[in-house]
Amino acid sequence: MLVDAQWNLTCPADSEVDCGSLATETCLGSVGQRAILGVHGELACTGDAILAVCESVDRPDGTRNISLEANVDRGDRSFPKFAFELGARIDPADNSVESCNVTITEDEVPYNVGGCGEEPPSMAQPCQLSNISTGNGEVSFAIECRSLISSVTGTSGFDVGAVGGGPTPIQFANCRGL
Repeated sequence: MLVDAQWNLTCPADSEVDCGSLATETCLGSVGQRAILGVHGELACTGDAILAVCESVDRPDGTRNISLEANVDRGDRSFPKFAFELGARIDPADNSVESCNVTITEDEVPYNVGGCGEEPPSMAQPCQLSNISTGNGEVSFAIECRSLISSVTGTSGFDVGAVGGGPTPIQFANCRGL
C-alpha cells in the first residue's frame, strides 16, 4: 500500500467557525502543512510506522464503497495523532460521488462534521471531491474543504486544501478490491 496524502490546514476564511488548534511543528510538516508519503509500515514520525489502508468493495446496487486512511504517530494510543480518512460511495461507471465523509485528525482531534461531494464546499457539505479516478489498484482525487468542523469541539474547524489554496491531490496505490 502506497500513500501520497499532502494537505494544508488554515483557519476558516469567511466563516464564523473558530480556528482549530494547530500543532505548529510536527514530523509531518510545519505551519499547517501535512504530508504522509510512503508505504504502509514504513517508519515515520519518531519511529511510528505509516498506517495506510485502501479498500474497495463493490455493492449489489453497482456502486463501490471506498475506504481510505493514512495515519502516523499513534504511540501507545488507539487513536492517531495525525490522520487523513475518506469513506465514499462511488459510481464506478463515471466516478461520481454518491455519498462520502472525510476526517482530518490534527493533534488527536478529529475534524469531520458534514459530508463531502462534487458540489462546491458549503456549511452542509464542507468538502468537495474532484478529479476522481479509480482503477488499476489506485484511487486518486483532489479535495478542498471549507470550515471542516470538529465533532469534539463542535465550534472549531479548518479549511483544508493545497498550499496556496485550491484543492489538494491525494493518491493511494495498491488498493485491495480495485
